[in-house]
Amino acid sequence: MQTNSITNKKIYDDFESMLNNKKRNSFIWMLKIILISFFVLASGLILFFAPLTLFSKKLFLNQNIQWFLVFSNPTLERINYLALFRVFLLMGIFFYTFIKNFSNTIEQKEAGKKYLGWFVTYLVFSLTALVLLFTFFRQNTLDYYFLALISIPLLILDLAYSIYKYKLKRKTDPLIHKNKNLVIISNVARGILVFSFLIILSIWVFSIKGNKNDFLNNNIMHNFFLNMFSQRDVKNLIYLILFLIFLAIILFGIKIEKIILAITKQNKNNNFKEKIILYLFLGFVVFIWFIRTFFYKNANDIIVANKEPQTYLYLIGLGIIVFLFIWYLLINFIKKFKVRGLLVNNIILGFMLGLIWIIVLINVLVFKNKLETNLSILFGGFFSLVILLIHRLKIANESYYVAMFLEIIIILMLATLLISGLNSILLANNNQSFYNVSSKLSLEQIFVITTAVLIIAFNLALMINLFVVLMKLTKKSNNIYIERN
Repeated sequence: MQTNSITNKKIYDDFESMLNNKKRNSFIWMLKIILISFFVLASGLILFFAPLTLFSKKLFLNQNIQWFLVFSNPTLERINYLALFRVFLLMGIFFYTFIKNFSNTIEQKEAGKKYLGWFVTYLVFSLTALVLLFTFFRQNTLDYYFLALISIPLLILDLAYSIYKYKLKRKTDPLIHKNKNLVIISNVARGILVFSFLIILSIWVFSIKGNKNDFLNNNIMHNFFLNMFSQRDVKNLIYLILFLIFLAIILFGIKIEKIILAITKQNKNNNFKEKIILYLFLGFVVFIWFIRTFFYKNANDIIVANKEPQTYLYLIGLGIIVFLFIWYLLINFIKKFKVRGLLVNNIILGFMLGLIWIIVLINVLVFKNKLETNLSILFGGFFSLVILLIHRLKIANESYYVAMFLEIIIILMLATLLISGLNSILLANNNQSFYNVSSKLSLEQIFVITTAVLIIAFNLALMINLFVVLMKLTKKSNNIYIERN
């Protein structure tokens, strides 16, 4: 009788614990849905109103983005500096707070409703940045300085959450989160980064004698950074190297917890599975917006309706991309062609992505017509993301290096689509700034090349992994042969 009572008590306790876990997971899932819905809606608004939100058209004469990234005279130079500072600061806050919030919800499964306060606070920062992207258009330099001070309460929020997370994880996962020194290093690095930014900005603004709006002429900080990045001499080279080393050390310090966990192989790789959902929703918004950019027309007639036969040669490349996609579907859904094994599936994935983006690269470099470029990037991006989705649904757990590669590849693909779409908007306003980079290549060509190179690097990493596995198998088979003889 006593044994039955104890057994029943154990069953009751286990059921209660399972029920509580289910409630917490449901609550966290609801927070994720709210975040993803907000992000999709906000991203759509930002992209579809890009001339206002990203190009800051209200700062320019007659609200014409023809002058965006045009530094031909002091007035335009000043306005473009303000426009770039505005968009990088506000978009940085928007993306940082959203990504931070989304990552926190993944990590806070055991906290449940305790995370709600942090969730709302980070969401308020994201919403504030979104509203300011539509409303903040000032000509006064000091207004932008005061806008930058938003980084102080955000830093305080990050530090407070970091301490809260450490105390929580020390109880729920003490073996992994037992080193408080890593938390201290990370928080100190965050503080140094924010205050370095504000100190540089303060010197830039308040070292001006006279009119504070004239922040480009005879400005110590402006001249320092301009010389460091433009003049080629030993002194400025040393300054540049020291500046990059400083940034690298600070970023390493901020990410030291995750780096140590990755090195010691204690990092749980469940985040990528969660993030892929976010990337797919974002990709859906980007594709709809990107298709919209096909209908922009410009005065320079960059999109030429040329009926000559050679104009349509790029369609061969697009046809090959479709063929590769169908081939990948057969490999994954027809039982006769299905392949097993994590490494083999990764190699097939890398091979497919590599072929697709080599074709996109050839089309973009050979065929200079904007329509051909956009179609090539659209086909490459769309079919690559669908292939990645199929792969992710098929493979439950991915090795850490593969997950990192795939995450960066997806981000670069979406960035390539964004750059190409934004270029279409600029061209529609007689602005060829994305072609005026210090290179023979356009900005979108640079992004396509970067994506293709990264996918090739991914394939090389897979080949190295395959070589290591084959070496181990050979060594093992040799040892078995020696033992038998």
